[in-house]
Amino acid sequence: MDSPWAKSLASSLASEEEVTSREDNFSFMLNELRAKDARAMWNTRMRSLVIANNVIQVINSSSNNE
Repeated sequence: MDSPWAKSLASSLASEEEVTSREDNFSFMLNELRAKDARAMWNTRMRSLVIANNVIQVINSSSNNE
């Protein structure tokens, strides 16, 4: 994922996955044999990223208003 906040977003997954990050992007790999479990794992990771992104947006908008 390319993002100026890649480090912060990657940190939101640190307790769940091994995350590789370089500059403005990061990646992670899910390994699960059962499709149902892989889908659940993927959805959980995506929810974590959405929430982290929303928090970053709020922090940035409040710091820009000061």
